[in-house]
Parts: sequence; structure tokens; C-alpha cells
Amino acid sequence: MKAGIRPTRLVGALALLTVAAVGCSPSASDMSGSPGGPPDPSAAAAEAAEVEALRAHPIVDPKVAQEEAACAARQPNAPWFRTLIPFEHAHIGRDSLSPCAQFTGSMTGPNVVEAHPTKGLYYTQFDVATRFQDDLYVYGGGAGDANPPALRTFIAKVEPGTMKQIWRTYLSDARTNNELHVNGAVDVLADGTLVAISDHTLYKLDGTTGKILLKKDMPTGSSPANDSAFNGINAFPDGTIVVRSLNRPVGCTLNGYTAAATKCPGAPNSAKPSILGTVDPKTFKVLNWTELKGNVLGRVTTSRYNGHDYAYITTPTQIFRYVWDGHTIKQDSSWGPVTYATGGETQAGAPVIMNDWVVMSNNGTPAKVPLSVIAISQQDAKRTARIKPNPTLKNGPYSYYYAKVSADPDNNRIYVMDFGQGTASAIDFRGGRLSLAWQVKQRSNSYITLIGPPDKRVFVNANARSAETDPTKFTAGPKGANYQDQIQWRDARTGKLLAASDFYAPSTTGGTVPPGYGGLIYDIFYDGRGMALKVLPATKNGKSSPRS
Repeated sequence: MKAGIRPTRLVGALALLTVAAVGCSPSASDMSGSPGGPPDPSAAAAEAAEVEALRAHPIVDPKVAQEEAACAARQPNAPWFRTLIPFEHAHIGRDSLSPCAQFTGSMTGPNVVEAHPTKGLYYTQFDVATRFQDDLYVYGGGAGDANPPALRTFIAKVEPGTMKQIWRTYLSDARTNNELHVNGAVDVLADGTLVAISDHTLYKLDGTTGKILLKKDMPTGSSPANDSAFNGINAFPDGTIVVRSLNRPVGCTLNGYTAAATKCPGAPNSAKPSILGTVDPKTFKVLNWTELKGNVLGRVTTSRYNGHDYAYITTPTQIFRYVWDGHTIKQDSSWGPVTYATGGETQAGAPVIMNDWVVMSNNGTPAKVPLSVIAISQQDAKRTARIKPNPTLKNGPYSYYYAKVSADPDNNRIYVMDFGQGTASAIDFRGGRLSLAWQVKQRSNSYITLIGPPDKRVFVNANARSAETDPTKFTAGPKGANYQDQIQWRDARTGKLLAASDFYAPSTTGGTVPPGYGGLIYDIFYDGRGMALKVLPATKNGKSSPRS
């Protein structure tokens, strides 16, 4: 055991619930959300007792939640709701930085992790969003390549801490038409309504009731609608929604993101070009759209820079910029494109905005050369910087990271994982040069979450372990899962491990490790279950110390 770290402590009656083991999969009734038979009064009574016990020993610290909410209310984050995490990657620039989310442990002494198994099943949950302190929303059911496949997308409102379901609204259903089915996201607009995308349909929901207020099928260009899906959305600061499609090659019947990315013959390049479009956030009228320069895997990132609204798009080898003038979205011929993948490097994930720069990592699919982190000036695309956090492949023949970098604009620092090499790296960006600040052993394909104020920033992500030695053969299943994940908290300045949970079922591959009100981090398992986790300073006997 590392110095300063204490074991995870399961807390409350809910700690007695069975945590899904690796290799277990939910039943068909669990995945559909329908009851599997007549209600069991004794089970219902036991569940009620468990929830009441948890409420008697709440994991959500109300004082911390109030402080976080007050902080979030002061943070400009147009066009999203002023809350802890209104968008899948916090801001339109996708930096994954939540400065108002508190780390409730010690930065210098030993810590203990309190772990509360959550209540309810949200199969292949991808991300969560908050609104008011008592509003927590889960997006799930979008992984067409899970085992078994998840083909019916939903948004669920759940109770913070317990994740007990309050309501569930189903979106698209690909169980009968084999429509390309990939994870989109749920986000909260400034007026408090929810916006979500599933397959090729955009939805607006009432955040209180879950009622679908608007839905609109998006244009798919030359690609058949059934072969097009929109994995995530973004927006410009005035609220204009930006959508981008991902396509499956025509004639391929495989489903899910991996089908469009690698498994269909010739994918991703053999598919029709993606489209980039803009949508009015109030009426859902499609304002304008254009076909891109290829089939795009990475999510769209937006930026307002020098008075202009830009969208950054990564094709398999190049990054392009598009400009929105309020009427037309078109390629910005004055910027790029910039070639970011060379010499065997593969597709990048979504780019990230960090001050005047666009930053990104490549090798979004396994490569036999080291991945690069690249920074490109928004002012002048000819100004670039590049670094290989792992200059040589010492830990096996593969280098890759399915997700994307996270960025800390306050500290001019970029963070990246390499699942193939099993590392987490911090990279400083100063004077136009990238340099390695620290590197540790940690293996994750989840997005990195950054929490806390600039001088006490904390790096949070999963860490995988498995008897399987080839990382390309790790499978999250849920059926046939062959690895486990824990959650780790690190001092973002130094990489020092501050706390670590026990190992549980796999976290969602390429999903978020989201913060929640009250000092929480949610470990959302691919099999639909999860843990609400909180770090507290440890006392001399190893138990948590109450927060004053």
C-alpha cells in the first residue's frame, strides 16, 4: 500500500448490496427498464430501508454541495446552465475541467475513500449532467457494440448519491431497424432544458418531468440515415447547437462505435462523409449544414476566438476549422488544415481548447508507434508544438487512447493517458514548447476529470487491472469482461497519488468519470451499476474524519 492511502470503506446499509462482479451481465428485464415480474413486497421494503439508511448517513455533504453550487453560479459557461457539470466535458472547448467540484480529502495526509453502491441499473451509461443540486441526469443505452448490445437510448433523472431512478425517458430504439447506434450525450442548456442526441435525432426534454418537448431528425447528407449517428453535440456561446455525424460504411450491418471506427470493411474511410450542421436551440430548426472532408470519429469542439465562432473537426489525419457567421457554416480557408497524424499514428479524438491553442492527442485506435500530443495556434495554424509522452514503446507494442486530452488553461497544462503503454502524463505548455511534467503508471480509456481550484487541482480517472497482458484484448463486456477498474485521485501538480478506491467492474470505455454535488465522483460501470465515491482525510485508526 502506498504511503498516505487507505483502503476503500463501504458505508451505510447500501454497502451490503452486491456489487456487480466482472463477467456478470444484467438480465433482459434490467436492460429494458421493464419489471421482470410481480413486485416483491419484502424486496421493496428492504430497498426502502436501505435508502433511508443511506439518507441517515448521507454521502452527499450538503455544505460542500452549497459551496459548489455558489461557485458554479459565478462561473461563465455559455450557453450551458451554471452548474457543476452541465456538458459532457464541462465547457464548449471540452477541457473536462470542473473547478467548482471539491476534493474533500487531504492534499498532504492520508485519505480514506467512502464508497456507496448506487441503486438502479443504467446499462452502458455514458455520461451524467447536473442542473440544480438535486438534479442528476444519466445518459445510457447507446452502446450498440456492447456485449450484449445496448440498442435503446434513455435519459434518466436519478437521486444524487444513491442514483435511485426518479424517471426514465427513452429516446431512439435500434432493436428492430439496426440503425447505427452510438453514445451521444445529455447536456443542460442555460434555460434549464435538457438537450440530447441519439442516433440521428436531436431531443429537447423538460428537466423536471422528462417529457420530450421537441425532437428533430438531423440531415445525414449522402449517407443513408440508418448508417449515420451523432456521437455528441456542442454549441456556440449564443446557444446555437452544433451537430456532427459519424457514419458506418453502406452495406455493413455491424453496430456501435467500433463498427464505424474499425470493424466494418475499410472503416472509417470507406463510409460516406460526415456532416456538420447548426440548429436553433429554441425551435430545433436546422439552420445550415455542410458535408465534411471525410468520415469523422472525434466529437466536434467549438470556440469563440477573436470575435468569431469556430468549430474544430478531426478527420483521420488532419484537423480542419469551420466558421459560423450566423447564417452559414463553412470551412475556414485561412486556417489549416493541419496534418497531425504521421508515420503510422492514427485518428485523434476530439480537440480541446486551451487559451489561444487547440490541443489534442492522436492514436485514438491502436498504433505500433508512440502517440503524440499536439498544440496548434488558433491565431496561426502554422505555429505548432508536438511531444511524445512515451518516446519509445517500452510496455508492449501498442500505443493508444480512445478518449482525448484534458486541459488546465489556468496552469497551462495538458493531461493524457496511453492505454497501450499504461501511463498517465502531465505536459506543460510554456513559451510555445511542450515538456513532460510528470508521468505515472495508470491505465485508462476514460476521459480525465480535473477538479478543484487552480492551486489545488486534482486529476481523477480510472485505472485498469487484468490478468490479460495484451491491452488490445481488454473487454468491458459486460458479458465476458476481463478486467476491473478503480478510481484514482492525484495531485495534478505532481502526480502524487492522494487516494484510490477498490477495484470494481469496468468503467464505461471512452466515458466520463464525472463529479457530482457534495464532493462526489461517480464511477459509472459499463454493466449499468456504479459507485458514488467520496474522499475524506483519514484518522489514525484509518477511518474517515468528519468535515468541519
